[in-house]
Amino acid sequence: MRVVLHVGLPKTGTTYLQALLAGQRDALRAGGVVHPFVRPGAMFEGAVEVRGSAAKFGLDPQRVGGTWQALCERARTFLEQEGGRTAVLSHEVLAGATPDQVRWALAPLAGLEVHVVVTARDLGRQAVAHWQEEVKLGSTASFADLEREQLRCDTGRDAGPDAGGRRPHFWHAQDFAAALDRWTEPLPAGRGHLVLAPPPGAPRELLWQRFARACGIDPQLVDPTVEVSANPSLGATQVALLREVNREVQRLGERGSGLDAAQRHQLVKREYAEGVLAAQGGRPARAPAELADVLGAPARRWLAEAQAAGHSLHGEPDDLAPVLAGPGEEGPDVAPPAGADPVALARGLVAAARPRGRTWPWRRSSAR
Repeated sequence: MRVVLHVGLPKTGTTYLQALLAGQRDALRAGGVVHPFVRPGAMFEGAVEVRGSAAKFGLDPQRVGGTWQALCERARTFLEQEGGRTAVLSHEVLAGATPDQVRWALAPLAGLEVHVVVTARDLGRQAVAHWQEEVKLGSTASFADLEREQLRCDTGRDAGPDAGGRRPHFWHAQDFAAALDRWTEPLPAGRGHLVLAPPPGAPRELLWQRFARACGIDPQLVDPTVEVSANPSLGATQVALLREVNREVQRLGERGSGLDAAQRHQLVKREYAEGVLAAQGGRPARAPAELADVLGAPARRWLAEAQAAGHSLHGEPDDLAPVLAGPGEEGPDVAPPAGADPVALARGLVAAARPRGRTWPWRRSSAR
C-alpha cells in the first residue's frame, strides 16, 4: 500500500495526467488505485490549503479549510479498509511548498508508505509557458522582461525564498531537484521519483506510461489516448493582445472600476485567455536560441543532483535539452493581431463582471 503525491511541476503535462486520473477513476479503482474524490475541485482546493494561497486564487479560506485532511482520509480509507493498493493525489500548486508546508501536508498520512513524484520538462518550453501563465494571471511583462529580470539572474538556491525571496520566481518554480528534496526530506530514502516529459513529436501517451511506472501503477489500467482537457497555450500574437488587455484592465482598476482576484481569474484567465484566445491558434512562441546555455546548464545540474540524491529517473536525460527557436525564427515578443481593440475588450471584461453587464466583447470581430 502506498500514497503517491504528485506535486508538479507546473506546465509539465499535469493537466493531462490529472484528466486521465479523474476521467478513468472506475478503471483505476478496479485495479486497486484511487484518485481521491471529495467534491469537484477538491484536489485544487486541498493544494491551495497546503500552500496557504486562497487569497491568490480568489478562494474563500473557510471553503478550502479541511480539504487536504479530507483527501488524505479518503486515501487512507481506500488503502486500509477497502483493499486498495495505491492512492494518487496530484496538483502542481504543491510544487513550491516550503519545508513547513510539506511537513503539514504529510502529517495526515503518517504510518502510510508515501512516495513523491515530480514531473519536469525542458526549460525552453517551460520558460515560454511560465511567461504565458503570468500573462494569463494579469502580467503585462514581455518575454524580454522575463529574460532580463529572471532568466539571466542568479539561479542559486542561496538566494531563494527562505533567504529573503531574492531568487527569481522562475528558477524557484522550475527547480525539480529542490522540489524533490523539500518533499522527500521527511521520508525514508528511495521515495522520490523524477518523470521527464517527452520531447516534441513523441507520443503523448509516453508521459502517462512514465508517470504510471513512477507511481507503481500498471499503465494498462488507463487508456492514455482518449481525448482529455489540456491546459491551453496561446499563440505569440494572442499573448501580445492579452498583455495589452491586462494593461487596460489595470488602468481601469486604478480608476476604481477594475476586477477583483476572483473576477480576473474567471473572466480574464479562464473564459477569455484559455477559452477565446486559445481557440484562435496562432504561431507558438519559442524561447530565443541564444538562451541555450542559460536554460540548458541548470537542468543538467539539477538532474545530476536528483540522481545523486537517489531519486529514480523515468525518461531520457536528453529530454531536458531546451526546445528553442530556430535560426531566423521570430521571437516570442510580437505585435497584437491587426484590428484588435484592447481598450474595448478590457472595458467589456470589466462590464461582464457586473450581473447585468455581461457583454461578452470577445464574440465580436475585434477579438480576432
